[in-house]
Order: sequence, then structure tokens, then C-alpha cells
Amino acid sequence: MEEKTSPLMKSSLIYGVYLAIVSILLSVVIWAAGVIESMGIWGGAIIGLLSFVITFILLLMFSIAYRKKEMDGYMSFGQAFIFAFMAIIFSTIIVTIYNYIFHTFIAPEYMENLMAVMQQKTIAYMERIGAPEAQIDKTIAKFEEPITIWKTLKQGILGGLIGGLIVSLIVAAIAKKKPADEVPE
Repeated sequence: MEEKTSPLMKSSLIYGVYLAIVSILLSVVIWAAGVIESMGIWGGAIIGLLSFVITFILLLMFSIAYRKKEMDGYMSFGQAFIFAFMAIIFSTIIVTIYNYIFHTFIAPEYMENLMAVMQQKTIAYMERIGAPEAQIDKTIAKFEEPITIWKTLKQGILGGLIGGLIVSLIVAAIAKKKPADEVPE
């Protein structure tokens, strides 16, 4: 049996670009609509979970498409993982470049304004649940730590790669398919 060479780099780059485009479009909608600011203190977590689910679904679809189109319908766990994680890496690089441009040129005040809104909502929530004043003061101090573009980008890269690693492992476990996995009709 002749082994087919697959265009792993090209395919993972193309699908990574698709992931990045969806992520950037989601970010633009969230920013333009002020979604996080209006959702309160759990808004960031909800958006993060939604992004994780969307990434998972898209990456699974892309991995299965890659398996069918480029791998003759069969792919080992290792091949599926490498494809998925490379797509995540390309996506993370593109999204990081976008985030740099966004936070430097498009809306440099966005993070500062967002943190001010989140600080107000967090303090109001803590007061509402009767948190001790010392705990509220400690929380306020955390909000006053300066936010730099490099810190934001570093967190985005680490979050993207760590979350992407987890998603890639799960997707690879689902998308893998060996010739013996077929059920005879």
C-alpha cells in the first residue's frame, strides 16, 4: 500500500486561518456591542466558555474534513493531534497579531475602560453579598495593577496554546479513524 503524503502544513494553516477569522469576528462583535461590559462579572467567563465550545466544534469539523480530504478517510490519533494543534498554533499567532493591532491602534483605551467597568461591577457584587471590607480592598488593589499590551498578549498566547492543547487532544480522540474502525455493512 502506497503511503499518501499529506499537505499537513498547508491544511493546518488554512484551517488555522479559518479559526482565527471566526475568533476575530467574535471579538469584534463583542467589542462593538459592549457584550462583556453589559454582562457583568461573569461575562468574561461566559464568553471564554462560548469561545472554547466554538473552537472545539470548528476544530472537530476541520479535523474530520482534513481526514476525509487529505488522509483518505483514515488518521491516527497522533496525526489528528498534530493537525489540530498546528491549526491552533497558526490561529493563535494570527489572533495575537490582531490583538496587538486592536489594542495599539484601534482601541487602545478598551482594556482600561473594560477594567474600570469590571471593577465597579465586582465591588457592587461583593458589597451585595456582604464581603468583608478587607477582601474588597484586596480586590480593588488587583484592579489597580497596570495592564500592559505585552501582558495581555502573553496571557492570550498562553491561554490560546493551553486551551488549544486541551481541545486538540479531545478533537484528536474523536477525529481519529483507523481502517479497522469501519463497521462492515
